Formats: sequence, C-alpha cells, structure tokens
Amino acid sequence: MKNLLSILFLFSTVYLYAVPQAYFNYKVFFTPDRESFISTALQFDAGTFKYEMKESGENIATVEVIQIFSQGDSVVLFDKYEVKAAFHKDSAAEDFYDVRRYTIEPGLYDYELIVKDLTTGEEVTGKQLVKIDEFDESSIVMSGVEFIQDAVRSEEKNNFTKNGYFILPYLTNYFPPETDKIAFYTELYNTSKILGEGEPFILTFSISDYDTGLPIEDIFRFQRLQAAPVNPVIGFLPIENLRTGNYYLEISMINKDNDTVKTESVYFQRRNDIVVEQLIDPDEVIIDNSFLAEVSADSIEYFLQSLMPISPRFEYESIRKMLKTDDTLSMQKYFYAFWRKTEPTDPYSAWMKYKTQVYYAEKMFGTQIKYGFETDRGRTHLRYGSPNSIIDRPNEPSAYPYQIWHYYRIGNRSNIRYVFYNTDLVTNEYEMLHSDLPGEIQNYNWQADLHKRDGAPVQEGNPNTLHYGGNAGLLYTNP
Repeated sequence: MKNLLSILFLFSTVYLYAVPQAYFNYKVFFTPDRESFISTALQFDAGTFKYEMKESGENIATVEVIQIFSQGDSVVLFDKYEVKAAFHKDSAAEDFYDVRRYTIEPGLYDYELIVKDLTTGEEVTGKQLVKIDEFDESSIVMSGVEFIQDAVRSEEKNNFTKNGYFILPYLTNYFPPETDKIAFYTELYNTSKILGEGEPFILTFSISDYDTGLPIEDIFRFQRLQAAPVNPVIGFLPIENLRTGNYYLEISMINKDNDTVKTESVYFQRRNDIVVEQLIDPDEVIIDNSFLAEVSADSIEYFLQSLMPISPRFEYESIRKMLKTDDTLSMQKYFYAFWRKTEPTDPYSAWMKYKTQVYYAEKMFGTQIKYGFETDRGRTHLRYGSPNSIIDRPNEPSAYPYQIWHYYRIGNRSNIRYVFYNTDLVTNEYEMLHSDLPGEIQNYNWQADLHKRDGAPVQEGNPNTLHYGGNAGLLYTNP
C-alpha cells in the first residue's frame, strides 16, 4: 500500500507523490453556536485515474475516499464515500474536487485518508495529526484562511457553497506565472461581542516579503464591514506584477479608533515570468576572475549544491538538472550569476561570507553520507544564520538526543524555535522534528515522538506531558 500523506509542512498542504495523485488540505471553522468543524478538501489529478467509457459517450472515473479521525484506539469519526468524475469523449479530462465538513470537538486527532481508484484497484493512504483549537470567547477569532480559485454567487446548498457563494478551493500555496491573483476565504467570529453589534471596522489585505517583513507596494485592498456574530470574508489581491519569491498574505482587522485588533499571516510562494526575464542569463555572463580562482572545475558541483538552502524552492529543479550535466563552464556561469543577482554591488564578498558558513556547516553538521548543507541543521543554519541560543540534550532519559534552536527573529516573525533529534544514535544526523515557522515541519505531537526511544509512557496529544528526567516542553517554552 503506497504512502499518501506526510506531516504537513507548507500551511497544511501536501502533494501526494503516488498513483493516484491528489492535493489535500483542511481548515477549521466554527458554527454560529461556536461548535468547531473541519472542512477537508481534495483535488484529484485527472490524469492519474482510470476512466471507463460508457454507452452515453462519457468517460467515468470512480474514486473511493475514506476519512478517519481517531484518538488513541478510539475512532471518533469515520466517513466512506465515492466521488465520480466524467468527461465527454470529445473533451479532455479535468481535475475534480471533493469538499467535506465534519463537526468535531477540540483536540488532537490522528487523521487517516485513503484514496482508491475503483476501476484499477490502485490505492494510496497515509496519516497525519490534526489539531482543533478551542473557541476563545474572550477575543475576536479568525477561522483558517483558505486559498480559493474563485467565488461566484449561488443559491445552491452543497459542500462547495458558503454564505451564498460557490467556492472552488485552491489546494496549494504556490502561485505559478499564469496566475494573476490571490483569492481567499475566511470567517471572523465574536466581532459583535467584542466591538458591539453593528459597529464598523475595516479589514485590510496586503502582501509582505517573507525575509524582510516589508510590505509590497501597490498591492493593497480593504473592505468595510459591520460587527456580527459571523463575518464571512472573500478577498482578492492582484499579483500579476509580484516578483518571484516567498511572501505572506497579511489580513488585518482595524477598529473605528484605527487600532489593529487582529492580524493573520499566511505563507505562499510566487513564480513570475517577469522576474525570469530579468534574471541574468548564465550564457551571457563573463565570470569575474576572482570567482574562477575560488570555484574551480573540481569544486563547482559542491558549491552549486550549497546554494540550495538559500535558493527559492522552485529553483531546486534547475540546479539539479544542471548538476546532471558535464558542462562545468555553464555551472560556473550560473553560480556567478546567482551571486551577481544576490549582491550586485559586491558579489565576490557576499560569496566569500557564505562560503565560510558552508564550511562551518560541513564541520558541524556533515555526516558520513551527507554534506553539511544537505542536513536539516545545516540548511537551517545557512538560510537563517546561527540561532540566538541552542539547547543540547544528548543524554536525556527516555528521549532521543535532541537540540532546540531559538531565533529571536526570522523575517517578520519573532521567537522562532526548531527541534532537531537523532533517532539512529550512530550518525551526527539530527532531523527536524518540529518548528513553529510557517513553511517548515509543524508537528503538534513532537514531544511524544521525541520520547519514543524506550517506549516510555506518553500521553498522546498533551504537549505538557512530563517524562522522568525530561524537560523538553519546558525548555521549548523557556529556552
């Protein structure tokens, strides 16, 4: 049986690298009575399913979906159903979707998803943790922010409609060149209780740079709303001129006194052909002699790979393809072009500073089978620099050796922590177990996984569980 899911690390979105293939996402909302419910969404890759030709001329794909929520040995929620997709013989198959909503109590759940092509019998499955937070009656609450493809008014009543709109989900946080806008849906609760029934407020929508935290000029929208028990929100932002890079969608609520009372940030990636056209073409580059002296033909593959921790994720494949060739000169030109773009005024000095850190990562984090920059700790160090503090626990009872890294600030985020642990007890390889930085692995049950070394008793789902001689939770909270 093939693996379907892993713990989500890009804002609860994951691509299923198997056949059949699908995107999966979930968000948590609340009813007017403050009951929590989870909305799950699936996008099925049409090309990975088998279609049967019917006498009507239609091609039909039939998919069985099973969703299971459990706590310990108890199944809390089980749903099994079929999804059918059809296209006519004179047309092409398009991706198809499924949206389900389940009322569920706050808590931490083991979630299992099984997708089966009933025509071929091919099945994929996997598990992950799902966290449902308590509703906070004392403050304004915002639901999960879900990216959408579009929203149109509709009187129909089905799983795709919310508050009079048909909403088609967008199940990734990557926006390719052909996408010219970001659309999203969210809900606000308790505004009437906190502000007063009918009181005016403003929601602003903007985009900020992931690394600097600075707002992007000329991309800004706002809506005027009135306080109500539930405020549904559909927003759009133009991104046709947004350069390739990593960003946050920023949603802020401002009261009538011009005070910001609520802000939510959602991470996303953008690739734009405008930026591709502006990039330095390696074929037209004349390499500076200082670079040629420092990056020889024997070392270029190593140093080119070392750029991956500080390169946008969508450039990884370009680097990998180049590494498969024997064109050393093109590699050197690409390498030099990278640093000219990174630091146009003094690319050589920027490279030398980074080279020092590459060697440091090699010395501190390299293993018998991985370069330092290929390890989780090495990648984190090269991308964000040295943490402000490191807690090292190589011999804590019942726990795998682990480290907690604490950064005072990364981009516009404060108080960021990483947890790395070593499960094989032989190499120096400390894998990332958890981080509270968007875009990284977020494992709400990390303490339980950390203390599985000796099968020590762990209360699943309780982040405050203590272990004999174990202080991971306290050290994480107070590094």
